[in-house]
Amino acid sequence: MNDTYTTWKNHLSGTTDGRLLDLMSQDEVSDAFSGDISFGTGGLRGVMGLGSNRMNSYTVERVTHGLAKVVMESESPKSVAIAFDTRHNSSRFSETVCALLSVYGITVYTFDKPMPTPALSFAIRHLKLGWGVVITASHNPKEYNGYKVYNDRGVQLTDEAASMVTSAIEATGFFKPAPDGRRAHIIAIGSDVETAYREQIISFAQRDKKAFNYPFVYSALHGTGANVIPLVLEQLGFSPRCIQQTPDGDFGGLMTPNPEEPSVYAEAIEEAEKCGARFLCATDPDCDRVGVMVKTTRGFEPLTGNQLGALLIDYLAQTRGVSPGDTVITTIVSGMLGEYISKSYGLDFVRLLTGFKYIGEYTEHLPKGKRFFFGYEESYGFLAGDGARDKDAVIATALIALMVDFYDKNGMTLLGRWSELSEKYGFCLEALHSLQVPQSKQKKIMDKLRSGVAFDGLVKAEDYMPGLNGLPPSNVLKLYFESGGWAAIRPSGTEPKIKLYTGVCEKTHAGAKASLESLNDMIMSVLEV
Repeated sequence: MNDTYTTWKNHLSGTTDGRLLDLMSQDEVSDAFSGDISFGTGGLRGVMGLGSNRMNSYTVERVTHGLAKVVMESESPKSVAIAFDTRHNSSRFSETVCALLSVYGITVYTFDKPMPTPALSFAIRHLKLGWGVVITASHNPKEYNGYKVYNDRGVQLTDEAASMVTSAIEATGFFKPAPDGRRAHIIAIGSDVETAYREQIISFAQRDKKAFNYPFVYSALHGTGANVIPLVLEQLGFSPRCIQQTPDGDFGGLMTPNPEEPSVYAEAIEEAEKCGARFLCATDPDCDRVGVMVKTTRGFEPLTGNQLGALLIDYLAQTRGVSPGDTVITTIVSGMLGEYISKSYGLDFVRLLTGFKYIGEYTEHLPKGKRFFFGYEESYGFLAGDGARDKDAVIATALIALMVDFYDKNGMTLLGRWSELSEKYGFCLEALHSLQVPQSKQKKIMDKLRSGVAFDGLVKAEDYMPGLNGLPPSNVLKLYFESGGWAAIRPSGTEPKIKLYTGVCEKTHAGAKASLESLNDMIMSVLEV
């Protein structure tokens, strides 16, 4: 048994948690105390349970001590907004954060019910606070929970700030006592802030009040979207069939509440068939991602994040017009159709590293004369307007509903419009493979690729490790081929996975499918996984 386990055992002796530690097998102890759960630009995320490598009250306290140190030493206001999702222990962990921060003299503003992550981002900006924390593990399975931190602009911490928090956490031992001092106020975030969040979305949408002439289904997947999205859609004049609205840390038995997974739509499809709906959408537990399925002759089929991003750019450009300097922001692993459409409308187009925090940060620091128009990533994250600075499934769901209505009134479907755009710019298809690769092997694979593998038709390789195109260093390789196809490869760093993104653009859909399959096979054969 390691020293960390011994420290925990001694500290928890005689308590319920101490007795639970005694019941853990040696294998369980080895895994739970294999290290300290790490904090990075994605915050903290892990399986719940006892141990230094788990999400629990003790790891939450340790992170909060570290965060408090950074908050007190920063120039930002000494105030923090707190939000939480519907996961098991989320409310309890948020109470731990509130109580500990207040002892440091930091004023805390907290939601009294589960709220979407983008609502936290909005609240920071609206109330002019210094920081934000949301307790969530986003779309991970029910066993997980997490802890994300935001700056005074409502942007999730990027590299430099996250490193400061990490250093402060690492300098803090477990079971550090709370400081003696006068507690600062813990203030409930009132309904006025929630109303302001909804109203800025409704104002941006600007839809007339004509009745929506066909039904659709919205699923909250038992997450926070249930507290906001039905109200927004109703105020916009829609009457969706809302399902899976009850808060549930087990997510109704779903293996993973991720709208990227077709399996999560089973109940929504069943409801859609009952009411004759032609499209349906679902948001993840913290309501920062939204996925869509549309009715075809083959049944309900999903639209990809790249398809939705391209369609929303086109829809917003058509209905709102474009001004000089309007800018679309996406990532280096997003597809090409959105870029082609943006440039055809005269929109500036920027690609950043993966992670919506970079999109939020760039939006806050746009060059003079530039204006934020739209942001998206291929993993179902979208943002418009000036409310939040993180991906926002509330405004995205509203815009998707408006877009469907817009095309329906013009006798068209989303897939029909996507086909029109593809006929004009090319059929752009993409794939994502999350490959199980031990971390010990990940470096060997990336070293092999960097050594100059002779791929057929390779014309250029971009290595982001030293920093490229003004972006921070990142362990990503992007390859470009004569055919116009591309591939991006990046290891997880914290999980035994390598992510492979591929994309092609061809004159026909059949040609694109064949090219994408061929490109995937070629890359996979070299990765040898």
